[in-house]
Amino acid sequence: MSNDLEMAKKRDHKIVITDEAINKIPYVQYKEIPETEYDNLQELARQVLKISKEENNSNEVAVTYSLDSISLIEKGERYLGIALGTEHDVDPLSDATSYHLIRASKDCVVIVLHNHPSLSAFSLSDIQFLLRYETVKMMIVVTNLGSVSYLVKNNKYNFEKSIILLNEAIDLSNKAKNIKDLQKAAEYFLKNCYNAGINYEDR
Repeated sequence: MSNDLEMAKKRDHKIVITDEAINKIPYVQYKEIPETEYDNLQELARQVLKISKEENNSNEVAVTYSLDSISLIEKGERYLGIALGTEHDVDPLSDATSYHLIRASKDCVVIVLHNHPSLSAFSLSDIQFLLRYETVKMMIVVTNLGSVSYLVKNNKYNFEKSIILLNEAIDLSNKAKNIKDLQKAAEYFLKNCYNAGINYEDR
């Protein structure tokens, strides 16, 4: 990556999480997700920021949650995993429970929530993660100021179309000259992902 981009990334500085940000996480009526989960997901988004604030210096935290939680609880299995990351990155698979949920689920039922300390929306690596694992149904980004955006696969989801779109976005990103261009590359995917059966909402 060129020095200009490195510098731009550094300037996109981290916001320290406050209790106010945690309390203002919105109640979202997520598309494609059962209504009974809305309260849980609001609480999990709060937990992402709480854990980040209290245990990870306001850096990235990923919480992985299965919509099959009731059947997993009945079997005595875990339905929630937590991975701690750095300021610019977190790997949900670094946590054993998250890894198991993502790799072993039979259906597209896994939800991954994580925070972005620098307040950006989805990055191309977030999008790649959503597409790479067919069990991952939805990805939620919570900024350190408490706003929420999400990508969710719907019943028209088409893997091939979404990969073509991602490749076009990566191509734009490779030509990027600065942080704005990089964000435009991700925005290109977000603006067009409905064509591949993915809903995007920014709250």
